[in-house]
Amino acid sequence: MHGAHSVPAAPGGTGDPPPAEVAPDVLSAPKLPATSGPRALAGIAWVRAAVAGYRLDVGWQLPWVHGIALRGYLSSLYSYDSVSLPELGGLMPSGELEIHELALLATAEIDAAIFSTEDGRLGAGGGLGMGPSFAWVKMPDMPFQPGEWAHASAVIGRLSGHLEYRFASGWVLRGQPFGILFSGQENSDAAYEMAVMGGYQW
Repeated sequence: MHGAHSVPAAPGGTGDPPPAEVAPDVLSAPKLPATSGPRALAGIAWVRAAVAGYRLDVGWQLPWVHGIALRGYLSSLYSYDSVSLPELGGLMPSGELEIHELALLATAEIDAAIFSTEDGRLGAGGGLGMGPSFAWVKMPDMPFQPGEWAHASAVIGRLSGHLEYRFASGWVLRGQPFGILFSGQENSDAAYEMAVMGGYQW
């Protein structure tokens, strides 16, 4: 019996209703690299190409403006070195001179995108930092007198350039092929610094 319970035929000639629209899967959408947020990087630095040190940079990235990122950091650098003093005889010290250094540099950085896709972002840029540097020096033993610790401090700066790739997941790989550590004090030489670092941006 036909009537109100009958189903009208579809335009194609069948009695089946038209297929429903499939909603896009939000969870499967590509995750783009974060444009701003806290970040932390850690790695190894080489000062004067001979002294190995440890870097830890903690800071924040501001939102992009036309592919340009601005960041602020507190960059810490610890290094250790030893120098052999020759045997001169008499009351002159001889042996290993130990040098521990710690620098804390407030750093501003700019970074421009070379390319950016849904998989990651490659950027290049530079930074300028300034802050205190502390040195602890242990003199070698002298005849009838053990070696003593001496302390010194100074204000130093860093001018650096970098390449950085940030994955969409948040992980970051960075290389710093160029870096100069300098001080305004007299009789102080600039030191070349390279670094390889990795970290995460939330």
